[in-house]
Amino acid sequence: MASTVRTLVVVDHGVDVHDLTNLVTSDTGISVVGVVDGMEEAWRTLEDSSCDVLVVACQGYSERALALIGGAIKQEPDRPVLVLAQGAPSGFVRRTFEAGADDILMLPQTPDAVRFSIHKLVARKSQKTSPSAENQGRLICVLGPKGGSGKTLVSANLAVALAAAGQRVAIVDLDLQFGDVALSLALSPERTFYDLALADGTLDSQKLDAYLMPHSSGVYVLLAPTRPDQASSISVELIRDVYACLRSTFDAIIIDTPPGFTAEVIATIDAATDLVIVGMLDAASLKNTKLGLETLELMGCDPQMIRMVLNRSQSQVGITQSDVAKVLGRSPDIFIPSDREISRSVNEAVPIVLAKPTSEAAIAFRQLASLVTGGAISAPGQDGVEAAHGRRRIFGRKN
Repeated sequence: MASTVRTLVVVDHGVDVHDLTNLVTSDTGISVVGVVDGMEEAWRTLEDSSCDVLVVACQGYSERALALIGGAIKQEPDRPVLVLAQGAPSGFVRRTFEAGADDILMLPQTPDAVRFSIHKLVARKSQKTSPSAENQGRLICVLGPKGGSGKTLVSANLAVALAAAGQRVAIVDLDLQFGDVALSLALSPERTFYDLALADGTLDSQKLDAYLMPHSSGVYVLLAPTRPDQASSISVELIRDVYACLRSTFDAIIIDTPPGFTAEVIATIDAATDLVIVGMLDAASLKNTKLGLETLELMGCDPQMIRMVLNRSQSQVGITQSDVAKVLGRSPDIFIPSDREISRSVNEAVPIVLAKPTSEAAIAFRQLASLVTGGAISAPGQDGVEAAHGRRRIFGRKN
């Protein structure tokens, strides 16, 4: 940053003021113009102090913090607001963005993570972009607010379809506790995101390449940790660095996310060029999908970057495809049929775009790839199908 970012920090009851001050002030590029202990005094300070960024720290669900955020946005719409929260009770992340916040980080955080977010928000509000952004790969975030909607199925098949079209593709399994990308592609987790997090030294593309597992389709995969307890070793800052490295090397990066809007998912949405949200024909899935679409809108995501995929679209469950459009306020872009061959391909760990390239499901996944890239995606040749089955047999012998 060429100039110092003037930051006002407002701390709600229950959050340690000293710790928050240290998080923000350990950077010469950031100047703290004031630290307000308690929301009651915040309004007077906002009127008397000129700042570039407002940081609001709170513990749990705080109506006082939400009221301050909303008022501050009305007072100065172009001033970024960063929320630091200790815990995220149900609905708080959504309410935070609804109030007008630009970003939210879950405490505890490292000073580097907080500084990065502050600088990012200032750059975004100033509409500053990297001069090399046009040469970077697409970051495609696959979302499914309800578990079991088929995010991993979509991620794997989309990646293989793009690779078959000649693109250099990577998948990141961001479901850090229970990721299934390794299982869906029959990859042995010899190296994972956890191993990368433990590695010494700074991250660059050459170092990251050593932790990417190759698939026979040509897709490279950064696998999730093998145990849930290892997820805590992976910071949001590392995730952002990984995305930056991958975008400089690959044409397309597919991010398979966990359910919900965790800090990792929010950071991914912020970095994404494309969003794919996956739903199914059941009431719970449609409810969560609608909330997910509304949350993306509140986060300021361009509707043009969002693709809606309806999985198992021919299920006979009393909800029709026309009902989906009425509930969601938009029609799905892609319909994945209810095909038993999909279940078979999942069990065999061969994406259906390779296992059954002429099937309706494979055609639908290639249509999704075409929507994302803006170009036609053709079916892979027989060599690609045989290579995938060969990879599965090799994996079977290893086990």
